Amino acid sequence: MPRPTISWVGTEGYPRSIAVVAEGDVLGRSTQALIQQSLAARMGSQRLDNWLATHAEFSGPSRPRLRAIIDELDRFEVAPEALQLAGYHGKRLANLLMSYHNDTAAANVTLAMDPAPGWQHARLDFDLASSRELAALAATANDDAVITIANWRSPDLDPTTKRAIEQLTGQGFHLRGHFQQRSQPTVDPRIYHFTDPDQEVAWVLAEIIARLHARELTVQDIAIYLPSDRSYHRALRHYSYAYQLPIAIHEQRQASFTTLGRHILELIELLDLGHVAGSTYRSRLLTNLLAKFGTISGTVGPWSDFVDWLILIVNQMLQNPDLSSQVSYLDQTLVAQLSLQLQQQRPTENVELSCEDFLRSVRILLQSIDLADMPHHEAITVANSGQPIGHHRLVFVLGAVDGQFPFGLSDNPVLPLAVRDRIDGLPKTAELVLRQRACALGTLQSASQELVVTAPQRIGTNRTLPSLLLAELGLQSRPAPPRYAVLPMERSTLENISTETNNRLTQAISIERQRIHGSQRSAHGGLVGPITLRPLSATQLEDLGQCPFRWFVKHRLKVRPPEDESNDPDPRILGQLVHTLLEHLSQENNSPGTREILEEKLDRLAPLSLAKFTPNWPAIRAEIAKQLEALTSNPEFAPNGIQTRVELELHGEWYGIPVQGRIDRLDEVGPKTFEIIDYKYSKSAPTGIQDADRRLKIDVQLSVYTKLVEQQFGQVIGAKYCLVKQATFVKAPGVSKGEEPTKDAAARMLLSLGDGYLPVAPDAERQACNYCDFAQTCRIASQNAG
Repeated sequence: MPRPTISWVGTEGYPRSIAVVAEGDVLGRSTQALIQQSLAARMGSQRLDNWLATHAEFSGPSRPRLRAIIDELDRFEVAPEALQLAGYHGKRLANLLMSYHNDTAAANVTLAMDPAPGWQHARLDFDLASSRELAALAATANDDAVITIANWRSPDLDPTTKRAIEQLTGQGFHLRGHFQQRSQPTVDPRIYHFTDPDQEVAWVLAEIIARLHARELTVQDIAIYLPSDRSYHRALRHYSYAYQLPIAIHEQRQASFTTLGRHILELIELLDLGHVAGSTYRSRLLTNLLAKFGTISGTVGPWSDFVDWLILIVNQMLQNPDLSSQVSYLDQTLVAQLSLQLQQQRPTENVELSCEDFLRSVRILLQSIDLADMPHHEAITVANSGQPIGHHRLVFVLGAVDGQFPFGLSDNPVLPLAVRDRIDGLPKTAELVLRQRACALGTLQSASQELVVTAPQRIGTNRTLPSLLLAELGLQSRPAPPRYAVLPMERSTLENISTETNNRLTQAISIERQRIHGSQRSAHGGLVGPITLRPLSATQLEDLGQCPFRWFVKHRLKVRPPEDESNDPDPRILGQLVHTLLEHLSQENNSPGTREILEEKLDRLAPLSLAKFTPNWPAIRAEIAKQLEALTSNPEFAPNGIQTRVELELHGEWYGIPVQGRIDRLDEVGPKTFEIIDYKYSKSAPTGIQDADRRLKIDVQLSVYTKLVEQQFGQVIGAKYCLVKQATFVKAPGVSKGEEPTKDAAARMLLSLGDGYLPVAPDAERQACNYCDFAQTCRIASQNAG
């Protein structure tokens, strides 16, 4: 005879499903018939009372509880036919059914409730099932019954799942499931490591181009999984544009996390509470919107009228510039999906319901709709949400290092910013970690023919660690081979070339590599002609001292890179806001006040684009206020001088170079004696410019400000950076080595400008390339790509 089994849904991550437990000795056929009829007809309260009056077995104290059972089933839209398979639906329904069963037993109507026959299939969530319920479930199962587990977690990692599995297997069930049978990828992966994300992305895209050129694959056969780190997206944008490679970002998000979804939830909150919690501005906007088109608060009416009203309000939200400034394609998709699903949920009969019931249904619906921005043209699909997006013949998984694969929770773009900021304090963090791991396994198993996993040895200035998940699976990386050696068609072509031609090709490749790596530089490389000296800012000097080519492209040609696509506010706007508030605080004699006062000041000073059109502004504002509160409590922040000047603009010379600068704060600590403070909204001080050994060891910003103050005011006895995020003050790097290294660096820059010689010459460790927006246009990119 067949054995009962336990299976689970796990291939595509964690499906959102309703937990249902079948229990035959509690839910009888009469109750089933009543609830089935109620759901099929969506009967209202009056009709239900009339029906109950004709059935004596449902009279007495059990009637209100029975109505609550029907309301609970109706709220979750459980199909009537599902009741032939299942009786429980979550903890609330379980308690209601048990209470109803006890009431009817006391009223001597148990004879009218025959036990349900053995069940064949049930859906179950272990979080919502007790051991007693599992025992009753197993006792009434058919021999070929199947339990499908929603929200599956590995028994090795989750104690609740382990206990439930042990109980069911002890009662005759056997376990089968996707992850248990195959925790390894479907195909053997090739794992390579690279120096940095720039080199990694260039290699992957060149590999794809060769595959497409050889007609081994089409763009629909390829998927790229990208980490959330901005360096990957910047490199992908630059290289895909340079290679003319069509890509399409696949975005997946729950409806309640979209801009429009949040606005609808705020509207429901306004109708329930009379205001939007934490946002007077949003309350005013939505109140004005309701004033024009009416409100349904406290009303009773048919479902269709409520739906028409909501769709009208949603369309007005999309047309309101104050509410739709960040509306995306997913929001447009949500409008169509919401309208369709609300129409499908229309009751079969035109019964009236309350506004509260309708809004509750809308809230549940928003939490159940998953939206995906699928590419509408032939392009390579790029996923950055951490969720598997189906099966592809060739899958590239980039950034497979610790903290990026699986995604670090604080960097997961699917989670709201307010959740990301407080992720460590959430009680469900362990469950989120398990979900991240399950999604990563699903990603590795989504390749049907070939899987390539890549990892950088560093991201920015930080060295990376191997992915713990890959180590757990026993997968090790190795250096990436040259591209022509890994492409089958190119390899066979090279092998068939005659000896003479092959020798010429080898020589040409050698010469090209030498040219790229700089061993045979042209005497004219980097020459642009003498440059007329104009006052340079400290930032320009820093760019020039780190890499002359970057200064040439950024400040001479004035090339502006495209803006990064991000839901987070522009860091430059945040930095300017912090600078402005610090100017106010440094000139105030009294205490800066509590964190609440700092938040009020931030609200007053913040530009409209930040305070009104950033959904996560309250969380961002709270974080900045927390940082400023810690900074202002630092004794070094209190003005030490008789007079404090802010935003002081000065002009002068810095070792023969005309310069200009704006000093954030200048404290006069004595007669013609000053101290300079430069605010940095970061966690580290500037790296500086190159010294004689081509290492970034010489500070330029405070050096320029010191010279300007000494030329016009008097002696400078101290200069330091104020790191706002760290609430600390640090001295400039290289100060202890004296003035000679700075003089030498200035002389080299002056000579470079005079000769017009601005080559690609970053520092020896290439730290200047980590955050350079123009690395893809210089030979550094050629090195990474070769």
